[in-house]
Parts: sequence; C-alpha cells; structure tokens
Amino acid sequence: MDQHHRPTAAATQFVIESSDAESMAKSMNLPSVLHLLPHLVHSAQSLARPPISNFHVGAVGLGSDGRVFFGVNLEFLGLPLHHSVHAEQFLLTNLAVHRCPRLLSVAVSAAPCGHCRQFFQELRHSSSLQILVTGDENCDQNHDRVESVEKKCPDFKPLSKFLPNPFGPHDLLDGGNSASA
Repeated sequence: MDQHHRPTAAATQFVIESSDAESMAKSMNLPSVLHLLPHLVHSAQSLARPPISNFHVGAVGLGSDGRVFFGVNLEFLGLPLHHSVHAEQFLLTNLAVHRCPRLLSVAVSAAPCGHCRQFFQELRHSSSLQILVTGDENCDQNHDRVESVEKKCPDFKPLSKFLPNPFGPHDLLDGGNSASA
C-alpha cells in the first residue's frame, strides 16, 4: 500500500481487520463475525457527533473481505440537520475509502431513514444486503442485553423489508421495470 492510500490512525478507528474481528467473536464465544455486529453497535454510537439532536446513531457493517466497518452520524453546529452525515452513509463511504468490494450485512442502532434506505438501494448488490436494527424492541441483540444474546443467527432482514417498491439503477437499464411514458 503506498503512502497516499494508507489509512490514518483516525481512519483505522472505524475499521476492524478481519483477523481481529474473528478473534473478538471467538473471545465472546460467538459462532461468527456476523454475530459480533450487534455487540459493536453501542461502541459505534459512542463515536457519533450529534450536537444538535443529541440522537446518537451507530452502524456496523460486515464487508465481503471480512473486515468490520463503523459508521456514525455527524451533525454540524450552525447548519440545518439536512447537512448531517447519516451513520449509514458514513459506513458506506468508509467501505469505499478502504476499498472493500461489497457490504454484506449492517447492524444499526435505529431504523434507517428513507434517504439511507434509498442510499443502500443504489448499491450494486443491494438485493443481498441484510439489515438488523438493534434499537428495535423485538431485537434480542439490543446492546442493553448483550449478556442474554443467544448464539442463534441475529434476525437480519433483507433491504426489501425496509424499502418496498424500490427504484434503483436496475430500473434505469434497458429491460428495467420502469413504466414507459
């Protein structure tokens, strides 16, 4: 890796290398790194910077290369909230900066907003993306109950459950599902 593409210390705080993620999962007696994601959401939330809303959002994603990526929401004093960076957007940008080819699964502390759901829909492999909302009352992986998490696979759901009737890049290609004018 050349000097211009080496992640800085600040950047690496938002990435866990695959070997480290595997070690963490093993040390927690979890069957896989996928099971680790919900346990990391609270840590991601603590990195958020929302000085306006004070609503901390953390997102943790598993990349196709085995690395774990963090995303947090960022708000900027003196600017309207629509200038904020959402945790899911931060996560996807983090993946791109670190040249991870694909996002497989995401655990997030709150349900993604409509904008972020569409942001996910724009991904090349969006149909296979799995999402877990840990702040959901029905989620066994809620960070307040980490000790009681079962070893079964967390209840990740496909993006299609969050974004019915999606419109994305495939609709713009020849043969897409778009209605003709």
